[in-house]
Amino acid sequence: MPEQRKRTVKMCVCHRKTFEQIYEIARERGISTVETLISEGICGGGCGMCQPYLNKMMNTGETSFVPGDVYIQSDTV
Repeated sequence: MPEQRKRTVKMCVCHRKTFEQIYEIARERGISTVETLISEGICGGGCGMCQPYLNKMMNTGETSFVPGDVYIQSDTV
């Protein structure tokens, strides 16, 4: 059986920017929140499907994700 290609989520499709590009813009401008990325029109303000991935990107620095992968931050200690 041939190896299946792994699908990944790599971009905000509404703003046509890869998460790698977005992360670099955030670093250059000192942006630390998804809300700021959205309010400055960089990404995430269209359909919103990328927002969970943007959250994970901002928390981990990752820029490529497995579909459905969501960053969950525990409130419990």
